[in-house]
Amino acid sequence: MLDEKKLISQIQIAVPITKRPYRALADTMGTTEYEVINTVQKLKQNGLIRSIAGIFDAKKLGYTSNLVAFAIPEPSIAHGVTVINALPGVSHNYLRGGEYNIWFTLALPEETDFIETVQHLAEQVNAVTFNIFRAVLTVKLSARFFEDDSIHDNNTQYTVTGKHNETIPIDDTVKNTVKILQRDLPCSEEPFDQLIAQSNTPIDVDSFIATANRLLEKGLMRSYRAVVKHHAMGFVANAMTVWKADGEKRTSMLEQFANENAISHLYVREAYPNPWDYPVFAMVHAKSEDALDMIIKKLYSIAKTDYMSYRSLQEFKKERVRYFE
Repeated sequence: MLDEKKLISQIQIAVPITKRPYRALADTMGTTEYEVINTVQKLKQNGLIRSIAGIFDAKKLGYTSNLVAFAIPEPSIAHGVTVINALPGVSHNYLRGGEYNIWFTLALPEETDFIETVQHLAEQVNAVTFNIFRAVLTVKLSARFFEDDSIHDNNTQYTVTGKHNETIPIDDTVKNTVKILQRDLPCSEEPFDQLIAQSNTPIDVDSFIATANRLLEKGLMRSYRAVVKHHAMGFVANAMTVWKADGEKRTSMLEQFANENAISHLYVREAYPNPWDYPVFAMVHAKSEDALDMIIKKLYSIAKTDYMSYRSLQEFKKERVRYFE
């Protein structure tokens, strides 16, 4: 009988890009393709699996991606959320407690003036002020949630290795492949054939699979895997914590924070256009508000520096960026 927990753990790490990916998973887990497909379908229907799709390196695809924070007066929040969520480059959008109350990630083609676009968006949604946070160092990127209260596997960044300093031309074949990879993988024997047919994209499955695995090898696609709904896994409390630190103190803090299971994302960011004194960003998850408090206190005991905590109050959007659309 298929172990659901083992399957969830496996597909959060990687789903193989082959003609019959569920059969490949079944072979490694000692079960049948039919059972894997049915189990994944059930997990989706039960709201545990959000999607199975590609996670891409925006920069290598020719995009600029940054975290953006708006301070929007409460009466304008609903309108602001509607406008922001409509953008295909917005993948995450949250209401958080604090002066900056709307936080979202935005990816734009590199030829687009990022700050001018955000300035215009801020005017549209009546934001009082805003800031853009550019990642200058990614220390940890591993939002994988497991039953043992861990939110990462042994690899704190990417699940694939390859010649990530190399790149490949972003031609029509690559663009068409990315468009398909960013769609949720269907629960069928040949799901990539199904996605290609649904997309009316002029590409055959063998070319698609070869291109997709090349994107993975070269690091344009960071991983192809399942994303679960962390609330469904019991992680109902989270906060984005930001910390003051520089020089050797920052280096030591990052090394210790990277080993904390409760931290899923860990960055050093630069802010513009407004001053900001907290360059270290650590996203923290817990199974209760009390547990979250304890984790943040532990982090403070490690960092021993000033910090702020922006708790997530409401999720407005969480989905893949729609590149090339």
